[in-house]
Amino acid sequence: MSPREPSYRTLRLLCANAVGMAGFVLAFAIAREFAVALVAAVVVAAIGYVASSAVVAYASA
Repeated sequence: MSPREPSYRTLRLLCANAVGMAGFVLAFAIAREFAVALVAAVVVAAIGYVASSAVVAYASA
């Protein structure tokens, strides 16, 4: 990667954050337990970070 080519790390983190927050709210609404919702949010955010490569590909095109 050249110095002028953007890494889109912030975009990937924003995508992961949005998905993680949505996962937390949904899991908390279903399970009504903070710990369960927190674990679900971390797992879903990790998946969202990996899946954000499609958003990055779109942004870089």
